[in-house]
Amino acid sequence: MATLRDKFRGCLLGGAVADVIGAVVEAESPGYIAATYRSVDDVLAAKSVDELTGPPWQVGRFTDDTQMTLCVAEWLAAGEAPSAAHLLARFSEAYEPWRRYGPATEAILRLYPSHKSEWRTLATAAFPQGSHGNGSAMRVAPVGLVYRDNLEKAASVAIESSRPTHSHTLAYQGAVLQCLAVATATTSDSIDPDAFLRVLRGGLSIFAERMQDTSVFSGAIDAIQRGLGRDASCSEMSETLGTGITAQESVPMSLYCFLRHRDSYADVVREAVFIGGDTDTIASMAGAISGAMLGVSAIPLAWRDAIREAHYSAAAIEELADRLSATFGG
Repeated sequence: MATLRDKFRGCLLGGAVADVIGAVVEAESPGYIAATYRSVDDVLAAKSVDELTGPPWQVGRFTDDTQMTLCVAEWLAAGEAPSAAHLLARFSEAYEPWRRYGPATEAILRLYPSHKSEWRTLATAAFPQGSHGNGSAMRVAPVGLVYRDNLEKAASVAIESSRPTHSHTLAYQGAVLQCLAVATATTSDSIDPDAFLRVLRGGLSIFAERMQDTSVFSGAIDAIQRGLGRDASCSEMSETLGTGITAQESVPMSLYCFLRHRDSYADVVREAVFIGGDTDTIASMAGAISGAMLGVSAIPLAWRDAIREAHYSAAAIEELADRLSATFGG
């Protein structure tokens, strides 16, 4: 049984490791991935992969998914009242263009230093109703860790953390679902899928009470439940749920990967990587949930050692997780 400290470590490191693995095959088809790699170890054995533009991607580096997740963790660890403006400042300071940011988020982070007083309007500069990409769901895991015992507060802070870059209601809903999934996993040593999905449906009620349409994610949760009932593979469910960059595709897909293989971090990540599409984000979100439940020891040591980062090494990520658990361990 994992301790709370191990769960905090497992969540942050589990998301980062999965991001590193998924980044190697991001946007590739399942057929290409299966024909090129036999296993996750094969994926990590590559030294680099070609990018469409710029220099080759170096295997072992994480993407914007982890970079922004760690910003959220630092934001919470600072102990101040969660503020979207302060979080956006952290995102801007940490911004490194080569980490594959989405174009709308990249534009916001480029504009922010010279438009700090207008930060509220930046999130709708590219999309008048706000982006419903998966960029806020992919980074919300630390919020679930910290507010695991207060799901109403967790949902509120998840929305606040989404606001600087992803202000569409679907982005908010996706972030809340991922946050509540992490929170529930952190407080559990085993998961009953039906009970787990009831918690997520409860999270959507926040939006329904505001007269916002929740049918997209409600339908996805129903599909997840049906898929689990017939023991559908992750590959099969990817045809139903999707593997794209929107919150409404990648969040349900990551939830399914976790629930289908909830007793094995390695199986969760392998499935998320080999289904193709937005593999780094789907794997990272699923890996964070799995790590939050199973703890850091569930992550294969060779995968952990595959992180090749100067500032946020695996040990540094664990140290940040320890700071969070010491402050919010209860």
